[in-house]
Amino acid sequence: MDDTWLSGPQYASDGATLTGSFDQAGEPLVFTKEVPNGVFTGEAEGYRMNKFEVKMGAKNNLSNDFPFFRYAGVLLMKAESLLRTGRAEEAASIVTEVRQRAFKDNPRNAIVTGSELQENSRYNYGYVEDYEIVDEGDTTPIQYGRFLDELGWEFVWEAHRRRDMIRFGIFTTKSWLSHKPNGDHRTVFPIPQEVINANPNLEQNPDY
Repeated sequence: MDDTWLSGPQYASDGATLTGSFDQAGEPLVFTKEVPNGVFTGEAEGYRMNKFEVKMGAKNNLSNDFPFFRYAGVLLMKAESLLRTGRAEEAASIVTEVRQRAFKDNPRNAIVTGSELQENSRYNYGYVEDYEIVDEGDTTPIQYGRFLDELGWEFVWEAHRRRDMIRFGIFTTKSWLSHKPNGDHRTVFPIPQEVINANPNLEQNPDY
């Protein structure tokens, strides 16, 4: 987990304990997993991204490369194709291969089965207020939901999630954090007005 998320007490490069500056002003800064919702979080609420090395002294613009395409992506595309064409155990073998990197100390935990990949998602979808799901919204089981979970775990912070959720049919149906469904047209983006102005043959996408 530590390879992906920054959690727990935070320290400066010289080992000094970091303290908060806003709602935790003067208090030791300890990042926790829980978040109240997706609208407002305190400065200590929610783990932070730790997947890419942060340059000493960096503020908000980093100089590291960003992985738009990885070998794991190729493998999991193949696995998804196998899963959707009835070859679940072959898919599971590939998913297990990808998971092995994250479970070097506990290789048995890397193993996933074809039947597991066909299960519903383990994520608790629903609209969240004050740390609790107050509206479950659509509770329809997600086909291959467990495989969708694998995509989320492997490619967190790599700009995959929106298109994965669209492909699995839940981007405009499920609720999560502060999000509720707000129209099937959201699966595509609006065409910028300046582009339409430049080409009268273009028509704006529906409902924009």
